[in-house]
Amino acid sequence: MEQPSESYLRIENPSQCQDLLEKLCELGGVQLLGLSPDGQSQPVLLMDVHAGEQLVLDLTSSPELAPQLAKDGDGCQLTGWVDRGLLRTAPLHEWLPLDVPGRTQMACAWPEWVEILQRRGSFRAELTSRMTVPVELQMTADAKPLGGRLLNLSQGGCQVELPATQAAELQIGQSIERITLCFPSGQKIDLQAQIRQRQVSRDWLAVRFGCAFGAVRADQERRLWFYVREIEREAARSALDGDNRAPSALFQPPRAAPPGQRQHGLDYITPMARRLARVALYLNSQLLHLQHGQNIDPAQLSRFTESLLALLEDDREELLFAVHCLTDDQPLIQHCIAVAVRLSDLARSQGLPNDLIKAICACALIHDLGKGLLPPELLRSESFDPTQREAFARHVELLRERMVGCKWLPEAVVKGVIGNINERLDGSGYPQGLKGEQLGELARVAAVVDVIDAMGRPRPDRPQQTISGIYRDLLNRDSQLDRRWCQNYVRHFGLIPIGTLVRFAGGALGWVERLDRDRRIAQVRLTDQPGLRGAALSEPVSGSELIALGQVEGLVAPTANDA
Repeated sequence: MEQPSESYLRIENPSQCQDLLEKLCELGGVQLLGLSPDGQSQPVLLMDVHAGEQLVLDLTSSPELAPQLAKDGDGCQLTGWVDRGLLRTAPLHEWLPLDVPGRTQMACAWPEWVEILQRRGSFRAELTSRMTVPVELQMTADAKPLGGRLLNLSQGGCQVELPATQAAELQIGQSIERITLCFPSGQKIDLQAQIRQRQVSRDWLAVRFGCAFGAVRADQERRLWFYVREIEREAARSALDGDNRAPSALFQPPRAAPPGQRQHGLDYITPMARRLARVALYLNSQLLHLQHGQNIDPAQLSRFTESLLALLEDDREELLFAVHCLTDDQPLIQHCIAVAVRLSDLARSQGLPNDLIKAICACALIHDLGKGLLPPELLRSESFDPTQREAFARHVELLRERMVGCKWLPEAVVKGVIGNINERLDGSGYPQGLKGEQLGELARVAAVVDVIDAMGRPRPDRPQQTISGIYRDLLNRDSQLDRRWCQNYVRHFGLIPIGTLVRFAGGALGWVERLDRDRRIAQVRLTDQPGLRGAALSEPVSGSELIALGQVEGLVAPTANDA
């Protein structure tokens, strides 16, 4: 017997359950749900399947789970991927330890049923009457487009409704040169299709067409998966009275700018990013003042540094994500803010005094603004000769000359963060070519933070790298960067830090938004494109929904100017 359970398909047939659990056992690694009080899953090994009797787990790599299962294991579930999708067992009971020399193993009673979350290739998400998505059909390259509305969507096709006055000549089997779905957020996707079904409404005023997509590229497939998911979530949200979940960004129109201008950061994708935009706006203004011959304003620097540290105190992970969302700002401003946030976060983790953290944050905020005083052609150069290198290095001196009024900043902090952030242990840095013991602890950690962020952004002489590529590169730079601080950085921010764009096994793209205490991915926001400018992001995805996305298959470098 099979019956639907939520979005899962429940399977109670004993032979089918046995077949699926044996396939899960062949893969070995599974996740244990329901044991951790914080809702996190635990990786375990499914060791053996005794049909109709029991399941055997090997916990040798996590022996601390055995007493927990013996005491609180009733109701836990196993989940993992099999060839038909994501498998989930019924709640498990009757946990018993097994006597296996040198191993830690537990057995539980055979589950009453299993459930499969099918892959969404054939799932059709239905739009409610409140969800209007205009559709444009162009039958041939020179034909006049026809306008209709979207009724449902899957990764393989859609159903659209057209007024009967436009639909008379459209027939089953006819090819569509271009079908464009236009979402309220401004997101659009163009696809080729073929008409497979045709149904006239009861009042004969409209015609519904079932269309199958053809020649769907990998990037379009990911976007369709995202759109299907958001339609489904929005329909579920709308159906529940009193549901206080935020509406999907896909169905929210873009914020209107004031007449004659577009407000800076108004459409940044998270509330924290919109708050951070005020700090970015200050830095942009300060840079313009420097370019017009003025100095760093010490009072403003103090005030906006305190604002940034207040954001860090308010929600550290939201701020770490927000530094990736400043798509209105030039890369120089994005870089200064990112370095300030991460360096301040590292300083806080070391238990430094608040006044020292504030000075470090302030210096990091402005550490590269001197580059705005260099000739533009020098900044665009793909390689430097000795003369150009010397000219480029002057940005440090040019900035320090404009800091004469910042008496509240300790000279040691200014020297470590601004003066020596570009120095290297082997003497290959600038502006003084300092090396080894000439560089203090602050300069060493600042250099690591600066280099890691810079390598994640494109430059005239090289493309940006993913964080995995950056970490690999750090291993080869022992002579330049402090190895201990490189390791501290990785431990503190994780192998896949917040703000990383990842691709899951099912093809979905997601931005990492939160990590758990072990620095593993705990929450993502799915996206339809590899950049944040103009993107529509899903609501936060975590827990079982996150598990359903599959394993992380790879890291993706965001599109240029959106990092």
